[in-house]
Amino acid sequence: MRQDQKRQYFAEFMLATVTLFWGATFPIVKDAIGEMPVMAFLWVRFAMAALLLAAITGRAGFATLDRRGWRLGILLGTLLFFAYLFQTFGLERTSSANAGFLTGLGVVWVPLLAGPILRKPAAFGSKIGVVLALIGLLMLTWHTPWTLNFGDLLVIICSVFVALHIIGLDAFTKGYDGRGLAFVQIATMAVLGCIGSLLFEPVSWPQQWTGSLIFAFAITAVFATAYAFWAMTTFQNRTTPTRAALIYTLEPVFAAIFSVWLAGDRLTAIGWAGGALIVFGMLVAEIWPLLWPAPVLAQQ
Repeated sequence: MRQDQKRQYFAEFMLATVTLFWGATFPIVKDAIGEMPVMAFLWVRFAMAALLLAAITGRAGFATLDRRGWRLGILLGTLLFFAYLFQTFGLERTSSANAGFLTGLGVVWVPLLAGPILRKPAAFGSKIGVVLALIGLLMLTWHTPWTLNFGDLLVIICSVFVALHIIGLDAFTKGYDGRGLAFVQIATMAVLGCIGSLLFEPVSWPQQWTGSLIFAFAITAVFATAYAFWAMTTFQNRTTPTRAALIYTLEPVFAAIFSVWLAGDRLTAIGWAGGALIVFGMLVAEIWPLLWPAPVLAQQ
């Protein structure tokens, strides 16, 4: 095996560990927000992660950020904050397995939203992926008579903000150090969460640091945020964007596994099939351009 292949496989393994921690956060966060309000939990989590990222970034990482870079970081951090806000409030009202699958819809929305925002029309495979994911959504949330659970709706809104954040990262961040930009985003999320908690919640700091709460902050702040951003910044450029995107589809799979294991979630057979169809739709949207690339128009 060549050295460059070893580097690529190791990089892809590191990205897979990111999805492992992301998936584990769903049942862990669901338990944590039973001990303290949502925005209080979010701002403490992201403040911890921002401090760790500041240490990782160093002076060289911040040197690439001009005024535009700081503004972009604040904008992207705001989008990401709303994604986490809707996701965490949704977790209060739905199962962590559902939340994991529905958050993954963000990958499917990206090509649809990129059309009107970046003037990049969605590929045919992306449209198929959207149809499959929507059928999967219907199956995942199926019950008679069918109505969309409010928690599921909040997580679907979260997935739209996830897609907008992905588009923003792809379109506007070239030339900036990923660690410095990640710090600005996470710090922005911590500030927004703190302001929201002070304005709307009775408690903005843990009244009691239980073992489960400390564990939740360790997983979400250290591993699912600071470590995740470091790993993505360090290793994602050692593989192809498509392979990285395919690896990230493991997140809802790990979310379902941890939800059953840690939270005792139980999905019906049709629910499992719906979750699988959402993941399959994500895969189709990513793989289709490789199998059937768009024709290149000859220049006149």
